[in-house]
Amino acid sequence: MKINILNKLARFFLIFGFLLAYNANAEIGGDFTLKDYNNNKYNLYSSSKEKIIFFGFLNCPDICPATLSEVSNLLKKLRGLSKRIDPIFITVDPERDKPDLMKNYLSFFDERIIGLTGSQDQIEKVANQYHVYYSYQDKGKKDNYTVNHTANIYFLNKDNKIEKIFIPGTPFSEFYKYVNRYLMKEVKNLPLK
Repeated sequence: MKINILNKLARFFLIFGFLLAYNANAEIGGDFTLKDYNNNKYNLYSSSKEKIIFFGFLNCPDICPATLSEVSNLLKKLRGLSKRIDPIFITVDPERDKPDLMKNYLSFFDERIIGLTGSQDQIEKVANQYHVYYSYQDKGKKDNYTVNHTANIYFLNKDNKIEKIFIPGTPFSEFYKYVNRYLMKEVKNLPLK
């Protein structure tokens, strides 16, 4: 019970700290190259699809699985429109989240979710670009540590600019409605062939 309250407080301060540190004039996002769970290079700007990006780690007890479930539900509910999206999970725990483990874990939620990793420096750089804060708790306990992290979902347009940031606690209906409406608008603007 006491640990659960401490975890909730830690999450609150992570979100609160992010909001205080956020500078409205600061650019969030940008190109990056990481390694996917098939050990291939993934460059953000090489895809002309819309993207959903989420940072997390495989040993996360609650926020990450819940968010991955929401992303999976979104893809299912969007049906054919989901082909227009690259759903991307970026680990903030590259030491433990090896590509093969990520592939198995993410495929449980949806095989379309692309898992990305890299060196600690590469992850740090991408996290900074997206204003993602993360810290390791009890890392001295080799396999038992946890990672506190910002849990936003970033929705990028096909030009790789952030259209919307969904903060933790955003109702799924709002998430789905926004993405669906955006994609439908884009489809209607496509030139006739």
